[in-house]
Amino acid sequence: MSETTLNEPMNDLLLAIERFKLVAKATHDVIWDWDLARGTVWWNEGMQEIFGYRPEDIESGPNSWFDRIHPDDQEQVVKKIYQVIDKGESNWSNFYRFRRADGSYAHVHDRGYTIQGGGKPVRMVGSMMDISQQLRSDKAREESEESLRFAMQAAQLGTWNLNPADRTALFNDRCKELYGYPADAEMHYESLVRFIHPDDRARVIESIERALDPSVRSLYDIRYRVIGASDRKLRWLHCTGQAYFDQAGTPYRFSGISREITAEVTGQEKIAWADQQAAMTIEGSGAGSFMVDLATNEIIYSPTMARIITGSEAANMTRDILLASLHPDDVDIRNKAYAEAADSGELRYEARFVWNDSSVHWVRVLGRYLYDSMGKAISLSGIVMDITDRIESEQRLKVNEEHLRTLIEQAPVATALFVGKDMVIDIPNEAMLKVWGKGRSVIGKPLRDALPELEGQPFLAILDRIYKTGEAHSEQGARADLVVNGRLQTFYYDYTYKPLKNSRGEVYAILDMAVDVTEQVISRQELEQSEERYRQLASELERRVGQRTDELHQANIELVNSNNNLQQFAYAASHDMQEPLRKIQSFGSRLLSTYSEQLDDNGKYMLNRIQDASKRMSAMIDDLLAYSRLTTREGEFDKVRLGEIVHSVLADLEISIQEQKTDIIVEDLPVVWGNASQLAQLMQNLISNAIKYRLPDQQSIIRLSYRPVDETEKATLPKLLHDHPYIRLEVIDNGIGFDEVYLDRIFQMFQRLHGRSEFSGSGIGLALCKKVVQNHYGYITAQSQPGKGATFIVYLPQPR
Repeated sequence: MSETTLNEPMNDLLLAIERFKLVAKATHDVIWDWDLARGTVWWNEGMQEIFGYRPEDIESGPNSWFDRIHPDDQEQVVKKIYQVIDKGESNWSNFYRFRRADGSYAHVHDRGYTIQGGGKPVRMVGSMMDISQQLRSDKAREESEESLRFAMQAAQLGTWNLNPADRTALFNDRCKELYGYPADAEMHYESLVRFIHPDDRARVIESIERALDPSVRSLYDIRYRVIGASDRKLRWLHCTGQAYFDQAGTPYRFSGISREITAEVTGQEKIAWADQQAAMTIEGSGAGSFMVDLATNEIIYSPTMARIITGSEAANMTRDILLASLHPDDVDIRNKAYAEAADSGELRYEARFVWNDSSVHWVRVLGRYLYDSMGKAISLSGIVMDITDRIESEQRLKVNEEHLRTLIEQAPVATALFVGKDMVIDIPNEAMLKVWGKGRSVIGKPLRDALPELEGQPFLAILDRIYKTGEAHSEQGARADLVVNGRLQTFYYDYTYKPLKNSRGEVYAILDMAVDVTEQVISRQELEQSEERYRQLASELERRVGQRTDELHQANIELVNSNNNLQQFAYAASHDMQEPLRKIQSFGSRLLSTYSEQLDDNGKYMLNRIQDASKRMSAMIDDLLAYSRLTTREGEFDKVRLGEIVHSVLADLEISIQEQKTDIIVEDLPVVWGNASQLAQLMQNLISNAIKYRLPDQQSIIRLSYRPVDETEKATLPKLLHDHPYIRLEVIDNGIGFDEVYLDRIFQMFQRLHGRSEFSGSGIGLALCKKVVQNHYGYITAQSQPGKGATFIVYLPQPR
């Protein structure tokens, strides 16, 4: 046998192996070859390309396959393949899940074929296909078809199909219902046209012809009326569809959907009539109306609306011109309102608009979206109202209420406010709380609940009458039985009930002011009793009555003087309290220096606490003294060089500035109109606060700057002098800052945002600042964020 003859089987084998490898590379499947005799499994490159396994990651035995089958599928797959091998069958196929290298599982279709040798299987060769994407696509298609069927049923859409060749029509059940169930014999184009309302028939036919014309091929989208074939019921339909053409331009199918819009059309007609009536009513009330077509963005508005927004009733104003009148600071208010309206359908906001003459006006905007039957917004209509007078009244009322609160708290006689029909106790001063003898727990309670002993006494009935009639009431020497310190006692008061009214003339609160005249009344009663007992002693009685009358007159004079002196009480009392505090500090220092070795750590700690508390009390008294001096606009106003005031304050704070390593940048500051000593207190408190509330891990920087205030900005601020120019002074720091929700609180007496362990202080400094600014007919506010510093803004007058 020649060498050539011996090599032919070998060449055929190599050729077969080469073809097998080419097939394995050409297919996107995973090819495997299981040698049953040797117990080895070979995998092609697909194992890495499809499942991510590198050749070195795969074991040589059948476990490289079995161990990667999903645990829930493993038993039935292995059992089935061994059944095929044991029975000597030629084909095996199965669907199961196979683990990828990243741990996820793929859905596969695996097929194997056995090779026989010696009457039994010796090898099995197969291919594994990843069908995960196919399964996902099939599932998505099924869900999409189900969703479409559900949507069609839910929307109650009728479907139709017209054959352009023979003009026969095919309707689904809903479409037949919309046409009033025409008979099967009438399902033809010429017959169905008869059911279209005569006034709409020509328009529908023209639209169909344009859709079927190959030179036009317009979309079919039309609304028309039909008269039911059997029920003779009038219905409005909205039909959309499209014609399909072959390559020769001949239409071979014309199909679409129909939807009943009877309620929608009827509703729109009613809405249009109601809108017309509402517009007439709105214009009669002084409000302006508008309507925006959302498809074209066109705005239709009344002249009154243009005047309210811009100050002019000029015609042909564009939407951009109208929106440009919105105050720049209120753009976010409008945008937020429109964002909320997109969800709720209701537009509601109040904002400022700047007229052509630069004046600022408050406007209230109310609107509502109109939706079509598919839930899509098609228009926005509403009204605008000028509420400038109301806003200004509210601002004035707020200022007046704040002024009233201050007057009540500083009143030299017992004073309180009873709010509303239930007479809720509000802002009683300390003198009134002392009269009632029940502490601050009465605040916020109805008078009847706070002082139940008043039941049966005339006061509650008098208050009810004043609330209804608005007439003031006063009495001299009125008796009141009050439970003070747990004991019912009798007192006598000169009191006045004064009603407070809102802008509509309605009583909203009653001011109670009372003076305790118990001693005088008891004296008078004793005098009357003496007169009864000693009636016989007429001459002596007349002398005593005259003498007693003189004494009472003198007592009344002294009472008036005493009331006048009450204004100085805070200063005198605070001044006298300094002396015992100095003694506490002095003796505490002596104890600490003389007996420190005899005291343990706890004793020293308590002495230091006494010293710290007395120092805080002394500082608080000093602040109270400073505040008491500012209760009025004391002193003459003159030109004050603000720069000199600031440099003097910085000199006083030099040690604190050095300790805190603070950089203070002072721009050139102007001349203002005011009291130099009060302005020095103002600047010292603002700068020392900025130094104190610094961030510990950051270089402290404070900047003082100013700018003039124009008339537009000035008009937005309360209680400024109209005949003086103003500056806006800013004290800017990069300290700890604060949340602006506490803005009103920080300017009140004894209000603190931090504990004494964090920052020292009495809680009076910013209240003093506010008082100084009020005394100068100015305004103070602040802007801040936690951790981002604070800017205190002060408006001060300049000389004319």
